[in-house]
Amino acid sequence: MIVADSTIVEPRPAVPARIAAALSAGAIAVHLALAGGHSGHAPAVLAGLAVLALVCVPCGMKLWRRPGDRAAWVSLLALSGIMTVLHLGLRPQGLMLVAVLAVPVGQVVLGAVVALRRPRGAPDRSPV
Repeated sequence: MIVADSTIVEPRPAVPARIAAALSAGAIAVHLALAGGHSGHAPAVLAGLAVLALVCVPCGMKLWRRPGDRAAWVSLLALSGIMTVLHLGLRPQGLMLVAVLAVPVGQVVLGAVVALRRPRGAPDRSPV
């Protein structure tokens, strides 16, 4: 996009950020639903799932409001890595493996797309 003083301004990575934020919202809903299912018989699991759901809130909100916020993307990538390790620690199998890895892997892919995106007009940094 070109503004009045002919400066080229790159659009923010809004689409990947909004998708990542939506994935976070989905993860929050799933963790809260699981917490509700454990509320009567496993208070420790209830508390753990509630905390895990709340961890997703700030990152998802930052990405929705400020898609180009580098700190939000770094947080998302770090939390996605941690989430992947935690989910794999549960030793899921079959479709459950796909289900528990869909959000963190999707967010890592979106983060990589944003991180590797080179703005138009940026110099080629190849060593050749």
